[in-house]
Amino acid sequence: MDEKQLILEQYRIYNEMKERFIDRSFMINRFFLILSAIFLFSLIFTKMILPSACFLLLGLDIFGIASCVMWISNQDAYSSIIKIKYNSVIEKMEEDLPKAPNKDEYKELTDKRANKRVILVKDIQKWFAILLMLVFLGNLLIDTANTIFSGLLNI
Repeated sequence: MDEKQLILEQYRIYNEMKERFIDRSFMINRFFLILSAIFLFSLIFTKMILPSACFLLLGLDIFGIASCVMWISNQDAYSSIIKIKYNSVIEKMEEDLPKAPNKDEYKELTDKRANKRVILVKDIQKWFAILLMLVFLGNLLIDTANTIFSGLLNI
């Protein structure tokens, strides 16, 4: 195997690893989406069935916020690692190859993104996680206020 074929094989393997990494990122996002939905539906169900279970409601709010924070930080970590894989490793490997498809794809994406013609899935996922976290946070404040005021009225 000559040097060009070796570089091409390493490049192919690295791209496959990068694609698996992206797939894993989507699976983890799906996990956090389902986990957050479970907390949200549990919260709604608890409010309908046991509206006076303040500790359960507060717990669901806190766990919902925590899952959203983990989801957001996980998205940032995966995004950073993907950028490193694209910019640092794959583009350097492409310098030794006759064509540079990943570099061209990344340039095209950043050009379209600069003109705001493209919304990436990762942006939608992140804003959804932030919105969901704000829902849990707002609900936590409301539940806390209800608990405090109901305790004051019973005194």
